[in-house]
Amino acid sequence: MVSGCVQPDSSNSHVYKPDRLEVLKPCIAVTGVIDFIRQERDGDFHIGLKLDSQFAGLVNACNATCLRGAEHGELVVEPVCMTTPTQGDAVSSCAGYHNPIRIPPVGSHVRMTGAYVLDLDHGWTEIHPLQEVDVI
Repeated sequence: MVSGCVQPDSSNSHVYKPDRLEVLKPCIAVTGVIDFIRQERDGDFHIGLKLDSQFAGLVNACNATCLRGAEHGELVVEPVCMTTPTQGDAVSSCAGYHNPIRIPPVGSHVRMTGAYVLDLDHGWTEIHPLQEVDVI
């Protein structure tokens, strides 16, 4: 376990509606290959991380099936406030903040660190908020 991750309900997490996230592990580092990067209306990115085999158990069935398979069966990784939110209820969480994390391109083999959570609104597992990313 890694220490020092920001929790979704922390005042400096910039996560909107943090009560929708159930913390499964307060801080985790995983490795895998970035499969896709999608900008979301809440200002976050959804990164699909095709996990290395030792982390495959961190995804659940919903990661593959919910919202017609939008997350491709990958672990969802969410760096927050990457863009200005257009979703009304998310605007205040990013006010005055822009995330300095640089996301490597699709195809990069990376280590990503953050809180491992269950998104109760969608049903899939995530790292949210992403704390750190390193190309390996």
